[in-house]
Order: sequence, then structure tokens, then C-alpha cells
Amino acid sequence: MELNSFYNLYENNWISNLILLLASTAIAVLLSCILPYIDKRICKHFGINLQGGLNDNESAEKYYFIRKIVLYIVFIVYIIILFYLVLLARNRNESYLIRNSGVHLFIMTWQGVHLPAIEFFEFFLNLMLFIPMGYLLPYIFKLYRAHAIKRPLIASFLLSVLIENLQLMTKRGTYDTSDIIANTLGSLFGSFLYLQIAYMLTNPRWRKDYMNYKLWKKLAKKGFLYPYVKRFRIDRINLLAKSEEDIWDFYTKSLGMQPKRFIVPTDSKDSYFLFSTGKTQIAIHCLNEDVDIPLQSITITFDNLDLLKKQLTKHNIVVSEYAVDIYTNKKKMTITGPDNVSITFIEI
Repeated sequence: MELNSFYNLYENNWISNLILLLASTAIAVLLSCILPYIDKRICKHFGINLQGGLNDNESAEKYYFIRKIVLYIVFIVYIIILFYLVLLARNRNESYLIRNSGVHLFIMTWQGVHLPAIEFFEFFLNLMLFIPMGYLLPYIFKLYRAHAIKRPLIASFLLSVLIENLQLMTKRGTYDTSDIIANTLGSLFGSFLYLQIAYMLTNPRWRKDYMNYKLWKKLAKKGFLYPYVKRFRIDRINLLAKSEEDIWDFYTKSLGMQPKRFIVPTDSKDSYFLFSTGKTQIAIHCLNEDVDIPLQSITITFDNLDLLKKQLTKHNIVVSEYAVDIYTNKKKMTITGPDNVSITFIEI
């Protein structure tokens, strides 16, 4: 952002620059401190459970939808203001500059080279401009919340590169790699503010979870498989069943799972199914006789239980009332498959 070619108002005007600095800093601070506090109070008033469990109000789903729309509007307004400041508010400059100052801005300062104060003002303003980006992305969107540092950082870097290239094509402002660095750092600070303030405020159990994590980390290092734990995942669930016809009808026709293998040995009345659902496989050993089957269960995560419940009910599958999963405090529901297999869906 080249303010000398941006607003002539700010050139050599330290009062306007100071107001801009204070205003941008105040917006970042208010966003990180006030937004989650107000949001939590409003959600509590309308009975909305921000942890994903059951709501205290029958109309909470409607209010939750309104809350989501309001947050989307806040994000869209921020994007409009962002693009206005970096593009639309500037006049086309035929003497457009491309600079590659990057971190040299600070290296030259450390080496004693005197640089105009406007250089650092622009860097700071670019940093402040992207703090809301790193903060709002995980606050509003579930996709970014799962990786609250990495994904907002990548998205902000790509957006910053896009803005600089738009400035290059429209000849507005200055293409400068230091702007990309400042924007990306601002997003990183915003993500840290989200984790340190908004996440902690809306997740009251974070201290206990963190202490349990530290305890596990300390104990797990003594385990001989600790170096490999991040490479493990549950790949297959094994079940017993009585009738292959029931299994085929329920898992293939009703639930739509993909049958990967169907094996019928020549020397046995047993048969074997292998179904695929996402990255997980369900292997079912059909005994094809009337025997007692022990209690069995499957747990599946899904991002919208209301949608799933409507679909299951529409196809005459009995669905339980919503309950709360004691381990995650998330909403869950249960259906019953062949041989009384309990299939639980948890909302993520």
C-alpha cells in the first residue's frame, strides 16, 4: 500500500497518520476483545450452544442461522472495506512502481540506513489491515477453525498476492513484497488473537483439555510407538451379522455405502462384506444363521445432523432424539441397523 500515491491527505500530515494508526489498532483490539464477548452474551440470551451441543431454546436453530448471516455480513463488509482501501480509493498512477523491499526494510534500518517514517507507517497499516482476516476466518468458518493458524495464514497470503497483482494490473498503489509480508504477519497475529481470546471465551473447558494434552505428551514419550502415533488412523470396523440380505439392503440400498468386496467361501455358509464410507471401511462377517449377536456399535461424524435426520426420516429410518456426546459435548443421534447395531452420528 503506497500511501503517497493513495491519499494526498496523508502525505506529510502526521496528525492524519496518527489518527489512522490509532483507528486501525483500535479496530483490531475491539474486534478481538469485544466481538466474542458480545457474541457469547447474545448466544446465552437466546439459548444457543456455541460448543455444538443441545440448545436451551426451541427456536435456537433459527437464532443460530440469523447469527451466522450477521457474521457473514460482517465479513463481507470487511472484505469490501479492504478492497476499497487497497484498490478503489486510489487513483490510477501511470508511473506505477514495482518494489521488492521485503525484509530489507528492517535490514537497512538495522544497518543504520535512514528511511522515511512513511515506510514503517505503511507496513504497520498493512499489518493491521489483515488482523481481522486472520481473526474472522476461524471465528466464522468451520473450515478454518479446524486449523486456526495454518489455513487462515495460507488464505491471507494468497489474498495478499492477489491484491498486489490487481494493483499491478490496474496501476493503483505499488506492488511491494513487504506488503505481502505485512499482510501475512497481520493474519498470523489475528489467528493468535482468536486462539487466545475468542476460542478460550467460547470453549470454557480449554484449560482442562490443555492440561490433559500436556499430561499425555509427558507420558506418551515413554511409549515405544510414540514416534509413529500421528501416522495411525482407524481404517476398518468389524461387525458380525446374521443375514447377508439384510446387510445388503441396509448398508447399500438405505445408507448408500459402496460395497468394495463380497466374498462367499466354497467350503462355508459364511459370507463377507467390505463396505467403504469415506476413508473408513466396514467389514461385516455374515454367519447366515440365527445366532445371538453381541451388542455392536459404529460412530460416524457429520457436519449437519438436521439435514441428515430429515433425509433418514424421509426414507422411513427411525432416528432417535438428539442427545449430547459426553466426550465431545457435541450433538448426536442414533439409528439401529441390522442385528441391533447401534449407529451414532455426531455433529462436528
